[in-house]
Amino acid sequence: MSGRRMGQTPLMRQYFRIKAEHPDTLLLFRMGDFYETFEEDALKASDVLGIVLTKRANGAAKSVPLAGFPHHALENHLPKLIEAGLRVAICEQLEDPKSTRSLVKRGVTEIVTPGVSLRDQMLSPKQANYLVAVHFGKKRVVGVAYADASTGEFLLTEVDQSRLDDLLQSIEPAELLVNKAAQESVRAFRDRGYTVTPREDWVFDRDFADATLLEHFGTHSLKGFGISGLSEGVVAAGAVLHYLIETQKGKPEHIRRIQQRMDEGYMLLDPQTRRNLELLPPLHGDRNGPTMVELLDQTCTAMGARLLRRWLFQPLRDVARINRRLDAVETLVNNTEVRENLQCGLKQICDVERVVARICTQRATPRELLALALALRHVPELVENLQSTDCKALDELSRRLNPCDDIESAIS
Repeated sequence: MSGRRMGQTPLMRQYFRIKAEHPDTLLLFRMGDFYETFEEDALKASDVLGIVLTKRANGAAKSVPLAGFPHHALENHLPKLIEAGLRVAICEQLEDPKSTRSLVKRGVTEIVTPGVSLRDQMLSPKQANYLVAVHFGKKRVVGVAYADASTGEFLLTEVDQSRLDDLLQSIEPAELLVNKAAQESVRAFRDRGYTVTPREDWVFDRDFADATLLEHFGTHSLKGFGISGLSEGVVAAGAVLHYLIETQKGKPEHIRRIQQRMDEGYMLLDPQTRRNLELLPPLHGDRNGPTMVELLDQTCTAMGARLLRRWLFQPLRDVARINRRLDAVETLVNNTEVRENLQCGLKQICDVERVVARICTQRATPRELLALALALRHVPELVENLQSTDCKALDELSRRLNPCDDIESAIS
């Protein structure tokens, strides 16, 4: 043991052991009814959160800086730490202090990062929260994979390096994973405003990616997903999945499939076009003013808002699909009663995608379970209204809606 660690209290030895396992995070260490931070973490927490910085005795060793807050304030403080660019490891007490006479067992149960969170307070209801990995392959081919841990969505693709910026802007990464050996790329992405997390070289390896993906999905091959030939994309996907497993301290059960992003039928808008259309904040005047997305968004659910954003950022270019969508819009515009009935029903629908993800990861609250049951209860009336028109697109949509009666009954 180093001289710096000699004479420490058992509690602080436990803290420093856990901190050593998560050196690139700010460690929130649960002590009774408080989360405490120590040393450099305490200085950062005090500065970001505006909480008092004190010191804690450490046996015969030198006292250490300390800053903490009540456990019930976690949901208020955590977003501020993430917005400050920090990765936060949450260390909980793993046993009841009353049941042991020795030091309480503790361990990190979750690492929260800008791109990995299932907590409502960390997420925008109207925007996906994508964790993205970029892998630079041969002949200017770049593998890109992205997942939204809050919904279970998981996609990959490959793109020529000249189109990478356009692709990333259409995805809107919350966090970008890049091989730390590619230092120029890490700097370039940061200069463009992305939150970048450099990863070890071995994470971006095809054999490692195959093993990670096959074990997670319980298959012997990736051919069934139609992605086995996308070597660079598969490498990126392996990096994304490994990061999710690492941060969530276990298998993300709600991620049950991976699919190739198909760009053939969509436009990739370059940054200048996006600015001219004011999909982004306005070119001039109030940067906090409304964007086109905000002006057009009259959706009734968070899921609908996220879908609309995706449609606007990735416009269709297939004429048949465009006309099909316009037919559905025209039908609803001309049929006020059906439209208003649908709006009324949709307003009763919770964010099913994110609630299901929290159920799969055992984070759902009783209130969320009841909200899911209520949402399922409204599905039959939505189906009935969609089928009341002569629009083929709306009829086909209705046939994809499953009321899941058994689940609704089990919850109720």
